[in-house]
Amino acid sequence: MKNGFDFIVIGAGSAGCVLARRLCERGDASVALIEAGGDPDPVLSRIPGAAPRQVDTKSDWRFRTVPQKGLYDRVIDYPRGRVLGGSSVLNYMIYVRGNAGDYNGWAQLGNTGWGYDDVLPYFVRAEANAEFDDTFHGTEGPLSVVKNPHTHPLCEVFFEAARQSGIPYNADINGAEQFGCGYMQATIRNGARCDTATAYLDPVRDKNNLAIVKEAMVTRVVIENGRAIAVDYLENGQTPRRIHASSEIIIAAGSIGSPHLLMLSGIGPADHVAAHGIDVIVDNPDVGAHLEDHYSQDGVFRRLKEPEASLGALPETFEAAVEEFQKTGGGWLATMQVDAVAFHSVDPGSAYPQFQSIFRPAIPDLFRTSGRLDRAGVALGGYICRPRSQGTVRLASSNPLDAPLIDPNYFSDPEDMRLMIAHHRRNAEILNAPAFDAICDASPSPDLDTDDAVEDFIRRTASTVWHPTSTCRMGPGEGAVVGPDLSVHGIEGLSVCDASVMPTMTSGNTNAPVIMIAEKGSDLILARH
Repeated sequence: MKNGFDFIVIGAGSAGCVLARRLCERGDASVALIEAGGDPDPVLSRIPGAAPRQVDTKSDWRFRTVPQKGLYDRVIDYPRGRVLGGSSVLNYMIYVRGNAGDYNGWAQLGNTGWGYDDVLPYFVRAEANAEFDDTFHGTEGPLSVVKNPHTHPLCEVFFEAARQSGIPYNADINGAEQFGCGYMQATIRNGARCDTATAYLDPVRDKNNLAIVKEAMVTRVVIENGRAIAVDYLENGQTPRRIHASSEIIIAAGSIGSPHLLMLSGIGPADHVAAHGIDVIVDNPDVGAHLEDHYSQDGVFRRLKEPEASLGALPETFEAAVEEFQKTGGGWLATMQVDAVAFHSVDPGSAYPQFQSIFRPAIPDLFRTSGRLDRAGVALGGYICRPRSQGTVRLASSNPLDAPLIDPNYFSDPEDMRLMIAHHRRNAEILNAPAFDAICDASPSPDLDTDDAVEDFIRRTASTVWHPTSTCRMGPGEGAVVGPDLSVHGIEGLSVCDASVMPTMTSGNTNAPVIMIAEKGSDLILARH
């Protein structure tokens, strides 16, 4: 491989694959895409319901949080994709954009060009939507978006229960209005997962101006005289290499990896960086700060009267489910069992939904450990759309191979607990609606009568739903890491483009917004070169 490129993209995940595609397909600019992981598992990565089986494998960074004070000092597993396609290979394929208020809020914070009307064309450009063709959707983009054809009939019972609880049906939660209940849209193509490597990278892998470097752990960005000029990495985790960029280096390593790499490169809180023996190049206390994440409670459960009649025949083992999917394209692994959603609020006057409730027609561990599905009931969980608690990503040491210290700082803001308790109560109301009475036992469980009991239950069971954002947040100046053009403040030739640049997190799953950010980011980068 040659030693110099016009552009270097660090991280081949949900953002990096988009960036590499867009940068290399326009003109003759040369692009190097560097990824710490390798190719995904050829079987598990394609099967929608096999996602949990990829956690804690070579496709996962296997991060853990520090003990969480707000969760009784529990340490939380924190999966992040270390594979071509990144976390879009591990996730549940849910396609949720958020709402107009999320992006208009970004613009109001000084991020010109990031309001809803500005970003909508990039959502449209990315999509090949099989369900909708209107102002809000595209049909010719790289990313396949569909309603899963294997949704369970019990989803319709949930919609009726939601309507009985005052939540209207919404055929398109990514359209004009986010409020309401409806089917999830998913990144699926021909029944299989459509991650960003499949959607964006596969069509351009053979282009002469694109080099994909796998199993390459980036250790730092080389900066000289205030400009990023090169990237150091370990080939196959062992051999030191360096490649140069003549135009720009783009970090797309995600909300954990991007601030970690900036700090390793001397950009971050000066005292913290210097304490690890790293020369400080730019003192920016906001690098690795403001970590936001959606965290979900275990949910409300209601037992089915006749599980076999309601859920149908289920495979006994994971292997049997894989065989069924490979033979028929159907079965329980054809869907993640999270195909129905409701966006709603409890506080009067909320302009946008406060909660995302997710319905599950069975209580599965999804074959992750025991190999079996719990056929006993249905559940309704989910999370606050816009939690207030913020945490940090910090260096554990100056060794790039040491995982960073991840502290989401869950429930550090008491308003989050107030809303989580209200969400639990609302979920119980929905699951106890008349629509479920014909198929379920008397009432949801666990039976939590007091707010203190609900709070204890939440602190014992709440966990991440894999949506970290905002650790390199964008803004026009102080309080931000990158500008609205995604350039790193204080350094030339260096930008960040991934979930970490969100000024505030979006209302719902974050993969679709990250793809939008990369679509827009590629235009911003090309415009300045």
